[in-house]
Amino acid sequence: MKDQVELQKYLPSLVWYRPFEPLAFAFIRFSTGAILAMHGVYRFFYSGSVAEFGGLFAQSSGATLGLFELIGGAMIALGMLTRPFAIVFALEWLAIALAMPAKPGTSWFLLSATPHYPAMVTAFCIAFAMRGGGRFSLDRLIGKEF
Repeated sequence: MKDQVELQKYLPSLVWYRPFEPLAFAFIRFSTGAILAMHGVYRFFYSGSVAEFGGLFAQSSGATLGLFELIGGAMIALGMLTRPFAIVFALEWLAIALAMPAKPGTSWFLLSATPHYPAMVTAFCIAFAMRGGGRFSLDRLIGKEF
């Protein structure tokens, strides 16, 4: 096997990170899935509202969406059917991010963490939709990336 070329690190002080590099994407995927699952637990068991969606989901119950978030978050955390669930979650959390009210003339970057949180989850879900489950996922273990 040929010698692998090692990429130059942008920050040489992060040399301690090298042993954890293969696990980083799996950790981010698992953490995001856990966040989505906990969000689903709140909506399912504690009747969380769907008011942030406006008229789009006004007729559906919070429990239905909560059950989807609970199951989908667990699937993303485990890396099973990562791409399909990530696409749906990216659309859901993008709708939440765009529904955040902002005063006219206020920069989005100067707002508090409330609108930035859904935007971060949307960005993670887009990354999972593009890359899939990654190295340590059930999709890769069974040999089928969807």
